[in-house]
This record gives sequence, C-alpha cells and structure tokens, in this order.
Amino acid sequence: MGKIFTILTAFLFLFLTSKAQFLDEKHNPAVDLNLSPTQNSVIHPDHNSIINPKLNWNINPFKNGLINPDKVPAINPKTNKELNPMENEEMNPMFSIYMSPKFEHWHGLYLFDSNNALIGYVTKYSQDIMIQFDKESNWTFFYVRTAKGTYNQFNLTADWTGNFLCYDSMSGFNLFDNKCSWTGMHIK
Repeated sequence: MGKIFTILTAFLFLFLTSKAQFLDEKHNPAVDLNLSPTQNSVIHPDHNSIINPKLNWNINPFKNGLINPDKVPAINPKTNKELNPMENEEMNPMFSIYMSPKFEHWHGLYLFDSNNALIGYVTKYSQDIMIQFDKESNWTFFYVRTAKGTYNQFNLTADWTGNFLCYDSMSGFNLFDNKCSWTGMHIK
C-alpha cells in the first residue's frame, strides 16, 4: 500500500510541476485546415499575389525602402534601442519570464513548418515587437513591425537576417527569406 501511495504521489507531483506547452487546437493547421497554407489557397503566397512580396512590392523590404531597416533607422533595433530586447529588459524574455513559452500561463502564437509541424513559439510583446522561440523554448529571433504591417526578423545581436513576415490575409503570417521566397514556415 505504501509503494502505491508513493508512486501515485510521484506521478501527481510530476504532472502538476510539468510546464510543457500544449498546442492550442485553435491554432493548429493540422486540425483546422483553414489555417494551413497548403490546404487554403487564400493564405498561400504562391496562390495569392496580394500576400506575395515577389509580386507585391509594397510588402517587399528590398523594393520598398520605407520598410527596409537598413534604410529606416526608426525600425532598426541597432539604432532604435527601444525596439531592441537586448537593450530593453522589459521586452527581454530572459528578464520577463511571462514572455517565454516555459512559463506555465504563457499565451502566444505557434510557428509551423511547411508540413504543419510545430517548430516554435512566438510571443507578441506589443503590436510592434514579436519574440520567436524554438520548440525547446530557446529564444532565437525577434521581429519589428514596419509601416506596411510586415515584420522584419532580427537575430539576438539585432542584425537583420533579411527574413520577414507578411500577413497571410486571414489569421497569421508567412515567413519569407532574403530572396522573397516563402520558406514554408507560418505563424498562427
């Protein structure tokens, strides 16, 4: 009887202290096919020219200087320290634990690959800043919003990677590389 009590107590303790994130089904493109770019042509950039930066230069930071952080210091965290989580402790997930998916009451978005597999998490700090984490909840990148509603991706040293997010016209964002090609990654 004592062994059963000890084992049950141990399982209960492990269950209550587990802080792993569970994928919210409302954000899961494998469950809701409307959220999957491979299943919904409205949010697939190869089928919708409005959300494709190769065809819509308004959302292309390499063609539109107003959304290029190399040309606009106000959206460059190297020159605008208010947008740099490494310079601003309030938006740094190393200091603000509630922003990390490791925090048990975390609320945020999810990063998926082209096969709709979960590969990371995104915390929306404000309408201008988003913080990206990998699947193990390690901080990897951050995003700064532009005047066109796109988000440029920066590494942790505040260097622009050339990658950027564009709104998918429905429920999330698609990630593009520095050649304006869709990576297949999307945020919901």
